[in-house]
Amino acid sequence: MFSTDLLIVLVVFLVSVILLISNRIRYDIIGIGAVFVLLVFGITKLSTVTLEIGSLPVLLLGIVMIVSKTISDSGIIDKFADILSKKIRNEKILLLVLFLLVGILSGFMSDVALTLMMIPLGYFIAEKQKKSPSKYLLPFAYMAVLGGRYTVASTSSNVILYDLWYSKTGHFLPFFQFAEPGIFIILAGIPVAILISYLIPNTSKKVTSIDEFKTGEYLTEVKVENESPIVGHSINDFEKEYGIRIVAIYPGRISWRERTIFGGDVIMVRLKPEAITTLSGIKGIKMTIPKDNAENLTVREVFVMPESRLIGQQLIQIREAGRYNISVIGISAYGKKIFGRFRTITVEAGDVLLLSGSDEDVASFISDNALGPLSEREMRVFNLGHGVTSILALAIAVILASFGVNLIIAFGSALLIMLATRSLNFKLMYRHVQWPILIFVGTYLILGAAIISTGLSGYIASFVLDSPLVLFLLTVILANTVGNVGSAVIMGPIALGFPDPLKAIVVVAMAASSTFVTSFGNQSNLIVQGAGSYTAKDYALYGSILVVLSMVITMLYAYL
Repeated sequence: MFSTDLLIVLVVFLVSVILLISNRIRYDIIGIGAVFVLLVFGITKLSTVTLEIGSLPVLLLGIVMIVSKTISDSGIIDKFADILSKKIRNEKILLLVLFLLVGILSGFMSDVALTLMMIPLGYFIAEKQKKSPSKYLLPFAYMAVLGGRYTVASTSSNVILYDLWYSKTGHFLPFFQFAEPGIFIILAGIPVAILISYLIPNTSKKVTSIDEFKTGEYLTEVKVENESPIVGHSINDFEKEYGIRIVAIYPGRISWRERTIFGGDVIMVRLKPEAITTLSGIKGIKMTIPKDNAENLTVREVFVMPESRLIGQQLIQIREAGRYNISVIGISAYGKKIFGRFRTITVEAGDVLLLSGSDEDVASFISDNALGPLSEREMRVFNLGHGVTSILALAIAVILASFGVNLIIAFGSALLIMLATRSLNFKLMYRHVQWPILIFVGTYLILGAAIISTGLSGYIASFVLDSPLVLFLLTVILANTVGNVGSAVIMGPIALGFPDPLKAIVVVAMAASSTFVTSFGNQSNLIVQGAGSYTAKDYALYGSILVVLSMVITMLYAYL
C-alpha cells in the first residue's frame, strides 16, 4: 500500500514532468514549485533544501560554467575553427575535423557555448558550399551534445552521478570514468552526423552570403494614423504593394466584402527583418520605438536562451523595457499560434526577438537577459594571451582531476588562475553563471532525495529488472522529456541497486546524455531550432539515429 508521502511525491513528480514537457513554465520555476510543495507537506526539511542548494553538483556546475564562458569569450576557439574552415576546402573533411573538435571540446566546455560558437561557422560553410545552413546547424548541436559525455564534469547529469557515487561509496569516480563507451560513441557519431547533414533537406534557400540567412519572418504590430495613404486600401492591395502580409486587424469589423483599412486601426503583420524599413517608411504608420535618440536606433535579432528571465513574460511586459530604453518590435513567427493581440504573445525559449534601441541600450539588454545575437556574429575581441592562459588553466584542472583531486578543488584552481592572470574579469564573473540551471539542478536534487526517502524509487526499480537495456531506455525517455538532470536524479539511485552498480551508473550517464529526439530535451537543440527551421519530426527522425547508436555501443560496454 502506498504511503501518503509517497503519493504526494508521485503527484509532484508527475505534475513537474507534465509542466516540463509542456514548456510553458520555465524549468527553474517548476523546480522551486515542487520543493515548495514538499516543504508544505513536511516531506522535505528546510535543512535538506539548504544542503542540496549548496551541494557539490551545484557548486561545481557554477564553476565549470564560469571557466567554460571565459574560454569562449577569449575567442581562441572561434579563431582556431575559423582557420580550419578557411584552410580545408573539402566539405566532408572539414565537417569531419570540426565535428571531432566539437566532440572533444564538449567534454570540458558547455555544449550550449560550443553550439553558439559553431552557428556562425554553419553560416560560413553554407555560404561556401552554396547550401542551406539548416544542413549544418543541427549536426553541430548534436555533436556538442554527443561529445559532452566522456568526462564526469562535462554535463549536469554526469556531475550528479559523480556526487551520487561519492555519497554511496565514499570514493570519487575517476575523471574519465565515462570515456570507455563515451569516446567510441563520439567517434562513431561523427560519420553519422555527417550523414545527417546530407539527409537534412534544404529547408531554406541557399545562401550566397552570411547576411542573407535570416531566422525567418517576424510578427509585429503597428497603428494606422488617419493621414496614412494606406487608409482605404484593402488587405489584398496593401500586401501586393508592400509585400508585407497582414495577419489581423483590430478592431474587428463586420464586412460583406474584403476588409478595408481605416484610420485608427491596429494591424498585425508578418514580415522579414529587411521589410522593417519599408513598413516604418510608410507615412502615418506608428511603430513602438524608443522616443529618445530616435535617429541613432539599431534593430537587432536576438535569440531567447533557455535561461532567459524573459521566458513566460508577455510582450507588453517587456516591450518598454524601463531603464534600457529599448522596444521589442517583433517576435519570430515560426511555430507561433496567435490568439489575440501582439502584446499578449508570451515569450518562449527559442524565440527570436527584434529589438530596437541604441547600440548601448540593446547591448545591455542582451547581456542582462541571457539573449544571444543572431542577425550578425557576436563580436569577440580575440585575445591570444587570455585564450592560452584559459586553456592552460583548464588543462591544469583536468590533470588534477585525473589524479583524483576533488573536482571542486581542481576546477576551482582553474578559476583562481584565470582571475589571477586577469583572463577573467571578476566583475563579470557571476554573469557567466546560468542561474536558472543551477536552481533547477538544486531543486531536482531535493525532489530526487524525496523520491528515494519515500520509497518511490523502489517501485520504479521494479520495472527495470536489473536490465541495462531497460535502464537505458527508461533513462533516455526521461532525458528527452524532463531533461538530463531529472533523468540522472531519478535513475541514478536505481542504478546503484544493480549487481554491478558502476556499469549501471555509466549506462545512466550515456542515456541521460542522449537528448537528441526533442528540441526541448537539450538547450543546444533549442538554440538551432528557429535558425534552421527544424520541426519536431526532424528531431525525432535524425535524433533517433544517434540514440540507437548510443544504445548499441552502451549495451556492448554493459554486456561484454
